[in-house]
Amino acid sequence: MLLVFVDKGSESLRICFFYLVFLRRVAVMTNILKEDPHRAVILGASNGGTAILEMLLEEDLVEVIAVVDRNADAPGLALAREHGIPVYSDLEEALKDGAPCVAFNMTNNEMVEAVASEILGAGGVIGGMEAKLILRIINNMKQAKAELHFQASHDLLTGLYNRRHMMEQLHQGVSQAVRYQHDYAVVMIDLDHFKKVNDIHGHAAGDLVLSHMARVLRECVRESDVPGRWGGEEFIVLLPHTTLKGAKKAVDTWLHHLNASPVRLESGEIVTVGFSAGVAILEGNEKADVNKLVNRLLHVADGRMYLAKEQGRNRVIIEGDIPDVVHGKSI
Repeated sequence: MLLVFVDKGSESLRICFFYLVFLRRVAVMTNILKEDPHRAVILGASNGGTAILEMLLEEDLVEVIAVVDRNADAPGLALAREHGIPVYSDLEEALKDGAPCVAFNMTNNEMVEAVASEILGAGGVIGGMEAKLILRIINNMKQAKAELHFQASHDLLTGLYNRRHMMEQLHQGVSQAVRYQHDYAVVMIDLDHFKKVNDIHGHAAGDLVLSHMARVLRECVRESDVPGRWGGEEFIVLLPHTTLKGAKKAVDTWLHHLNASPVRLESGEIVTVGFSAGVAILEGNEKADVNKLVNRLLHVADGRMYLAKEQGRNRVIIEGDIPDVVHGKSI
């Protein structure tokens, strides 16, 4: 096998290389087998074997026909049963029943590999260093997938959900509220005098203020609430099973915590932060098209947020009729 080492900064290239090595290895082995060449048995159902099984379940290249482990509580056995894959505790029985096949030895046990090689023949077992490389591939791919998912759904500065994800959550939340007839509140928040902070102290200071606001929300909201960054200095929070009065009490608490915890800048200066917020409510007995309800909630919450600005900032507005056009934006 040819091994190529690349710079540590080229992690994606290394992942691709090891993955190609793995596919090449399987291709060679499938050429050795004369019938049903895509059959595979996984030896070991602990974390390594489970990872291999999860990967192969998503691949068309190989069909897993058995998973082997003496530990009846091994997680890979439970996963195999969920997918209708036979499980074994006896190594030789599994391989004899499955032959011809490819065996993935994830036990890190040389004796297991020797027994499997005797039954399946030379080249019939993937184990040792190859197994470790495969595990590394899987772990790197999982990490990369998780990072991509996080970047697609989160705001990188604050760590809160981004606007796209919040819209998905809002549609789901409103749909459930209509179906099960429970109250649902939406809060729009805009940091007061944020442009002034940027102009006087610089954008790095503005980033600190945004991050601080995000921390306040994470610390104060309930587990069921969904906070997110809407854009710029605007934030949005979704509160399921919440009345207008309950939402007002919650937002007042957030505002109090924000006012009571000024931001210390890198220069040592202290900046006191406040926000203006508007609240819109979907009452449990409302029936309408979900898209229309979502648009109305956003429109009303946004309009009341601007009312809070007009009435002096650093406050929460839960009442007030909002026209169809607010500050140039139509419903």
